[in-house]
Amino acid sequence: MPRAQTPALPVPSCDTLPDPATQIYALTPVTPQRHEGLSPTLLAYAMAPVALVILLAFRHWNVVAREPIWIYVVVLVVPMLGSLVANRWYAMAASRPRLHLRVAAAATSVTIVIYLSGWGPVAVGAYAIIAVESIARCGSRAWRVVALWTVVGIACGQVAIGIHWAPSFLPVLQAQSVAALGIVVSLFVIRMVGATGLQKELAEAKLADQALHDPLTGLPNRILLIDRLRQGIARARRSRTPFPVVMFLDLDRFKLVNDSSGHSAGDAVLVQVAERLTAVLRDSDTLARFGGDEFVVTCDEMNDRDLVLAFAQRIMDVFASPFVVAGHSFQLGASIGVAVLDEDDLSLEGLLSDADSAMYFAKTCGGQGKIQVFDKAIRAMARERTTTESDLGYALEHSELVVYYQPVVATETGHVVGVEALLRWQHPTRGLLLPAAFLDLAERTGLIVPIGEWVLSQACQTVRVWNERRGPGEQLALSVNVSARQLAEPDLSRKVKAIVDDSGVTPGSLRLSLEVTETLLPVDQGAATRCLASLHELGIQLAIDDFGTGYASLSYVMDLPITIVKIDQSFVARSGNDPRGEAVVNAVIQLAHTLGLQVVAEGVETDVQLDFLSAAACDYCQGYLFSRPEPATEAGPGTHLDLPALTPRVERVAG
Repeated sequence: MPRAQTPALPVPSCDTLPDPATQIYALTPVTPQRHEGLSPTLLAYAMAPVALVILLAFRHWNVVAREPIWIYVVVLVVPMLGSLVANRWYAMAASRPRLHLRVAAAATSVTIVIYLSGWGPVAVGAYAIIAVESIARCGSRAWRVVALWTVVGIACGQVAIGIHWAPSFLPVLQAQSVAALGIVVSLFVIRMVGATGLQKELAEAKLADQALHDPLTGLPNRILLIDRLRQGIARARRSRTPFPVVMFLDLDRFKLVNDSSGHSAGDAVLVQVAERLTAVLRDSDTLARFGGDEFVVTCDEMNDRDLVLAFAQRIMDVFASPFVVAGHSFQLGASIGVAVLDEDDLSLEGLLSDADSAMYFAKTCGGQGKIQVFDKAIRAMARERTTTESDLGYALEHSELVVYYQPVVATETGHVVGVEALLRWQHPTRGLLLPAAFLDLAERTGLIVPIGEWVLSQACQTVRVWNERRGPGEQLALSVNVSARQLAEPDLSRKVKAIVDDSGVTPGSLRLSLEVTETLLPVDQGAATRCLASLHELGIQLAIDDFGTGYASLSYVMDLPITIVKIDQSFVARSGNDPRGEAVVNAVIQLAHTLGLQVVAEGVETDVQLDFLSAAACDYCQGYLFSRPEPATEAGPGTHLDLPALTPRVERVAG
């Protein structure tokens, strides 16, 4: 795909002076290369006496022309110093005229020295030294300038020989022939040096481009984005213009593309997203792929909130139409977080963090397809989230997590037939935290996997102890929730089997059921089916939790090895006073019974709801009407599991 409206890094060149307008987004300004070590002036002063001694020795041995000594001193030192002055002048501000002056000074120095020695036509190879040095300092395109001044230098030297201004150990005709051959050889060598330098520069430019752009979309990557933001902030400070606006985009429902059609389809969708976003941006804006399905847009000179929101909505509108890949249509969305540099925190890292926090708030609190502008309230929430994330790992290692249990009651008899294990966090400073305060972070960080294994292990051991104290007909079933991250683990069934075996019970005697939230099933139906089937083979019952709240079709109920359906409490709450809600609950119960499934109603809180569910032949109920979730020390034998609190309801339901 074409590069997304972003100028590529220019190859260092000495042909033209860099235009500030085109250099504003360059990672490194185009300047002459500088070699480390001693400065050229110090090297010249050090080498000039050595070269003078060598020339005088050659003069003594008649290897070079026996010109007066002062002439050698003058022609060696003066042109060399002139060349150094031209080089320094060029280094101050590179331009084509200054490059010509620099090379001309060096060529003049070489011409005078070699032709004064009497061996000018033979020593024209010295011009190749100028080519190597100039190309190394000024770039490959300098070879043309060196070639020009090489021809001029040799021509001037030959004219000096012809008019007897310069000595020559060769006859005039022979000197001209040698000089002509020297020009050809010198130009060939200079051209080869230039070609080699050009290949090196192209290779370096390609490596730089790969290091600064995303290979899939061609967009700037995180490194180049940060550099452009840094330049934009510096420019805004100098010109006293508004700081850049950062928009952090995270695609909604992108994981479904990878899971349903493969990563190649996901890559194709990302390319289309980059193309659509590029089409709606201005030339001065920067679009970068930050990683995965995250993109960042930076905008300059936007100081009006309404203008920023309108621009963000224009970006959001690119997701209105579906993305089509290989005949498959995918309807995606985006959550956008917007942030502007805060005067209280002028750090670039803080700006990106603020935009990310606003995006996270838009996705988790506002729902999908939302735009959120960062404010101080979000910053406080972000800091709390960061602290919670850090504390969560500590909590798992230091026994701050607690398993609570809520009874499941048989609707017909009122007897407690099982318990559901529910996670709580006894935070040392914030008190008892419900799952909503930390489970999303655990899911994002991957801590949900070890936490889920710990909950299953603790619950199995606890219920095993309870069942040892109960009669054969009073054994409790245990329900434990499984997260999407756990369901994606390829060895989930092996881990569950190991935990159940370590607890000293078998899945059949424990009547263990793993509850999978309906909205998690479509993530990858094939993988979910295989995973759940392997669990079912172990004798484990499987339940769909929160049934009716997701977008799964009824085919999941038929295709997956489900044995229990749990009606979400939002439907149960409308039972007894809303005919439409009662109709939905009745339909779910009848459908489940037709398919041979058992039904559990969640969130039962009133006698009216219980009466309706009993009349509808719902198998089991759980909710605050019977008991709130309690820790193991308060939910074991001798408490409400032995039915003292439920006796009146048992009599009423049974009667």
